[in-house]
Amino acid sequence: MDHLMQLYAANDDPWNHRTSKYEAAKYAASLNALGPGPFREALEIGCGNGTLAVRLAPRCTRLTVMECIPAAAKSARRALASQPQVNVIEGVAPGDLPDLRPDLVLLSEVLYFLTPNEISVLGQWLIERTSGPVIAVNWTGSTDETLDGAEAVTLLAAVLGTPATTDHGQYRIDRFN
Repeated sequence: MDHLMQLYAANDDPWNHRTSKYEAAKYAASLNALGPGPFREALEIGCGNGTLAVRLAPRCTRLTVMECIPAAAKSARRALASQPQVNVIEGVAPGDLPDLRPDLVLLSEVLYFLTPNEISVLGQWLIERTSGPVIAVNWTGSTDETLDGAEAVTLLAAVLGTPATTDHGQYRIDRFN
């Protein structure tokens, strides 16, 4: 987490989410995977600066986005300020998950930052609380973390069951129903 804090302290868009063609294509594929909605109560865990949430918000009656890096959450609040149905909260999953019963959960580029135990606890929370799809988007290359995207999804699948997986080369999208 220290590494992420340093990245966001230096730049509110460290991966060029707002301008990258790669990120735009990944966001379009992610939104396609979750479907058109509308979603009554959606949750995005690890929203970063809110770039994907801005695209997701119009499909949601209520959208809660969660971010553990205060500078990123501040950027997300700015990006989402015109969306009254969106609530940006700071916290670390799974320990700080809000008291919601979402019909959509989006985990974009976040699972491999968790420990195996945290993924297991998150999976249990999802089983107990979600009534719709869980979408996991993960980089397929090296993450410089303990887990890579495939390993993280395998751990989540041990709790949620086998997902429908779409390989997009540099990233994959796994949909758990």
